[in-house]
Amino acid sequence: MTPPTQKPVSGRLLPPSLAVPAAFLVLATLVSCSTTAQKVTSKPELFVETAVRRRRSPELETRLVRKIMRTMTLHQKIGQRFICWIEGTEVSAQAAELARQGAAGIILYPWNIEDPGQVRELTASLQRAARESDPPIGFFISVDQEGGRVAAFRFRETTKLAPAFYWGRYEDPRYVKAVAYIVGREIRELGCNMNFAPVLDLYGTADATIIGDRSLGIDPRTVGKLGTAYLKGARQAQIIPVIKHFPGHGSSTVDSHGRLPVVDIPEDQLLQRDFMPFRIAIQAGAEALMTAHVLFPQIDPQYPATLSKRVLRDLLRERFGFEGVIVSDGMAMGALAENFTVADTLKLMIEAGLDLILVHSRYDLVELKLEMLRLLYNGEITEAQIDEGVERILRLKLRYGLLAD
Repeated sequence: MTPPTQKPVSGRLLPPSLAVPAAFLVLATLVSCSTTAQKVTSKPELFVETAVRRRRSPELETRLVRKIMRTMTLHQKIGQRFICWIEGTEVSAQAAELARQGAAGIILYPWNIEDPGQVRELTASLQRAARESDPPIGFFISVDQEGGRVAAFRFRETTKLAPAFYWGRYEDPRYVKAVAYIVGREIRELGCNMNFAPVLDLYGTADATIIGDRSLGIDPRTVGKLGTAYLKGARQAQIIPVIKHFPGHGSSTVDSHGRLPVVDIPEDQLLQRDFMPFRIAIQAGAEALMTAHVLFPQIDPQYPATLSKRVLRDLLRERFGFEGVIVSDGMAMGALAENFTVADTLKLMIEAGLDLILVHSRYDLVELKLEMLRLLYNGEITEAQIDEGVERILRLKLRYGLLAD
């Protein structure tokens, strides 16, 4: 996903034509050589210890998470299935309501960003609001900070990076690990704990595909190896990396922000090419993954990957053995919104085994929760299916110090 170009309107669902244009600020890109460096004193309120130190046995994680889940209401559990946008540059009534509704987290966009001090205050205030809930559960505070043309933060204090494709040309895992650490360290200082990166889609035909230079390269094994290095660097910075866009957007020339891409390639070829970097990263312990709104008709002729049980449950969970959190790309993107109703989208996501739904614009969490409750009470989804995703989400939060245990 790339950041939306229009600011969403709070409240009820509005068509894209009524979205309010964002007033983007002009941000500096690099600290000049003549600038006197200032020591940054980090106060990472989000983390008690490093993720490595906090790692527990799977059995203990399960016991701790289920203990917390027993204290949660159904409304809170449904809220944990969504990561949402907010309006403005400070904690508004809308943002406070997201905490009250039990949302899993927040994604930051240009209309939330003025300067580093403001971002730090915003993220700290969001976490305080989240931890005032009962039980106290911290927010995922996420951002798209890939480098190149996709970077939410472009301050003097943050490093301006070339697109990932140019990192990949070195074919040096140490370089990519270092880049991931630098990016992670900088966004953690701003109060973020999740980055929607690295991109593991392959660079298809030069200058013809949507992903383009956001990709780490052309060769699937090399991209997988470099993606694994990125995971290590991000974790050392105490950032949750999210590999994307599974099972691969690299072969598409259609932008899923507007309409549904179709990649009509045999499964065996996909396994040897587009799917391989993700499989390598999963085997290396990837904990979170973002889906692609792409239709692969030779795997599932009816539903795009984000909504497909064949792709998510059969391929990703069973065949590839992925046990982490599956995050959707933006729910409001045209590939879904122009082809499926909100109710059908939610139902299919839950049935397919998707855990965390990215509400990146247009939609209101309260309305989405009410739709989920309607599906539940009508017997179209079950509470066990809701709990399935909540358990994975809370397990990830436990590992990164976002739960009081």
